[in-house]
Amino acid sequence: MTPAQCQRMLEELNREMDLMLYAISHDLRAPLRAIDGFSQAVIEDHADALGDSGRDSLERVRSNGMKINRYIDALLEMSRESRNDITPEAVNLSALAEEVNAVLAKTYPDHTPKLTVEQGVTVIMDRLLARTLLTRLLDNAWKFTAAANDPRITFGIEEHGGLHYCFIRDNGAGFDMHYAKDRLFGVFQRMHGEDEYPGPGTGLATARRIVNRHHGEILAEAETGRGCTIFFRVNDDQRRPNGHTDPCFDR
Repeated sequence: MTPAQCQRMLEELNREMDLMLYAISHDLRAPLRAIDGFSQAVIEDHADALGDSGRDSLERVRSNGMKINRYIDALLEMSRESRNDITPEAVNLSALAEEVNAVLAKTYPDHTPKLTVEQGVTVIMDRLLARTLLTRLLDNAWKFTAAANDPRITFGIEEHGGLHYCFIRDNGAGFDMHYAKDRLFGVFQRMHGEDEYPGPGTGLATARRIVNRHHGEILAEAETGRGCTIFFRVNDDQRRPNGHTDPCFDR
């Protein structure tokens, strides 16, 4: 089997997996709505019989149901981004990063990190997916610098091993690279507790899918308490030396 045939087979398997994921996620919504509706009805109609303990238990059922619903939303979004056609064009990532940062400034009104955007960074990729990619990566940077002293977030481009990588760097919570090595870009994988940093845990998984759809590469380096940098390349045939595919930089 030729490399081109292997690539086509892999793409077809990915499409089938995404369709199955969409179907499963879509079909889970109805029973979740029923669980939430019946729980709310019991709370309202039988409040006296339930007592405080019973009401608390049912509220926990509803709360966990809503959490599952958020996970389903994240899965459906990932599926849509994997199934939509790609329209390659020249995209000014610098301008797009500034637009995304402006939106995130409203999302996190009490957070004012120092933002630095290198100008003139342009790549060939789908514009909508480029926005989603930067939104996922920059949202992580905003989220994980919330408790930092003098928080800083930087977008730019650097050369490593003769290859040019766009990057998003922050000085936030960071994480343990050894712990993250095999799970960093997985779905629902977290480097921190959900109580500390809420969210479904699909941001980096979504970013990786988008980069892979553009025949690129995404990597990371981080240190606990010192921040994180995500590097990515899209739409070229270059590969790292010696076929290295580790999702974490060894520099």
